[in-house]
Amino acid sequence: MVEIFSNNDHILSNFPICLRKTVEELCLRSKISFRSIDLTDITINSIRSNNRDALDNFHFILNVPYAGKNLKWEIIFDPENFDFAPDFDFNDDEFLSYFDIDTITDNVPSWKNWNLKNPNALSQVLSEFLCLYKQHQVRKLHLENIYSRYSDEYKVLIDDKNGIDEENIEVIVDGGSIHFLIRINVDCSSLPEYVQPIIYKGNNLSEHTLYNQGDDFAHLKVSVSKLDGSRSNYSIQLSPRLEQVIGNFKLSFADVPKDGTLTELVSRVSKTLESHLEQIVDHHKMKKIYITHLAAVCFENIIEYDSQYFSKAAFLQNVDDYNCLVTITIGTKFPLEKPSVSLSSIYCSEAKSCSKLLDTYPYNPEFKPEVNIEYLLEYLQDVIQDFQNHKH
Repeated sequence: MVEIFSNNDHILSNFPICLRKTVEELCLRSKISFRSIDLTDITINSIRSNNRDALDNFHFILNVPYAGKNLKWEIIFDPENFDFAPDFDFNDDEFLSYFDIDTITDNVPSWKNWNLKNPNALSQVLSEFLCLYKQHQVRKLHLENIYSRYSDEYKVLIDDKNGIDEENIEVIVDGGSIHFLIRINVDCSSLPEYVQPIIYKGNNLSEHTLYNQGDDFAHLKVSVSKLDGSRSNYSIQLSPRLEQVIGNFKLSFADVPKDGTLTELVSRVSKTLESHLEQIVDHHKMKKIYITHLAAVCFENIIEYDSQYFSKAAFLQNVDDYNCLVTITIGTKFPLEKPSVSLSSIYCSEAKSCSKLLDTYPYNPEFKPEVNIEYLLEYLQDVIQDFQNHKH
C-alpha cells in the first residue's frame, strides 16, 4: 500500500528549498481552473521518494479541481537535478493518447521551456496541461454517439446568442456519466464586502478585517448519471462573499423538468440568482441610507454605528437633562419591516438598569428613510419622558 503523508499548515517546509517559491505561487497567487489549488490539495508520496530527507522530496500528488471533481495528477522531478522539467502521471490512460508529441509541445510550451527560476513555472505548465485535458474531454463528448444529446446541448450553450463563453464551462466525460461545471455571470459590484470573522490570536483579539477571498463566483454543477436525462443532480457553488450575503438562501431544483436543456437550466439559475442579489443590493442600499442619515442627524450624540453592514446604531437622546440610550437594529425584512428600537438607561429611581422595546413608534415603509427618522425622533421626545418616570 502506498503511504501518503497528509498536508498541514507547514506544507511548504516539506518541499525542496528550490521549489518552495514555485509551490507558494501555485497555491497562493495562481488560478489553474475555476478555483485555485490549495496547499492542502498537495500530498507527498513517501514510497516514490524512497524515504529521502524531506528537503529532497521530488514526487508530489495534486488534487487539481476541474468540473467539480478532483483530478489526481502526479508530478515527478529528477531528484538529482530540479532544473529539468518534471514528468507527469495523469492517472488517465486515455489522456494524451489522442495527442502526438508535436501537439503537446505546441499546447504546453512552458513544459518545454521549463525555467526553475520562474516562480510561475509550475502553475503555467499545469494550466496548459489542463487546457489540453479539456480539449480531450470535449472531443470525447462530441465524438462518442452515446453523448450526442449533451454534445448538441453543449454546442447550443456556447453559442454567442446564449452568452456563455466556452472558457466558462468545464466538462468531464466519465464512463456513462457527464459532469459540467458552468460559471454563472453575476454582478457583485454593489454587494457589501466580505467580513472575516473575529480571530483570536493568543490573548489578543484582532479586529474585523474586510477582504474578499479571491474573485466572486457562482458555479453551477450538473452531474448526469443517466444519459436519457432521467437522473441528474444539480448544485451551486458560491464564493465566500456570496455565501455570506445570500445566507440561508438555497436554489431549488425540484421543479427542473427532466427534459430541460442545459441552456434552460443556466437561464433559470442566472435569473433566480440575479433577482435575489438585486433584493440584497436594494436591502443593503436602504439600510445604508437609513443608518448614515441617522448618524448625520444625531452626529453630536452618536455612540456607535455599523459602517460595514449598516444594521445597527446607538445614540444618546437628551430630554429635559435626562440621557437615554437609543439602540436601533435593522432586520432582514427592512424596509417592509420597521427597525427594532429600544431604550435603556442606568438612571432609574430604584438604581436599576432599565430597558424598553418600542413597538408603536410611527413608521411607513413607503416613506423615505429620512422622513421615518424624523417621525421617530419626534416620537422619542414624549416616550423618553414616560420612560424617565416609569415605575417598577
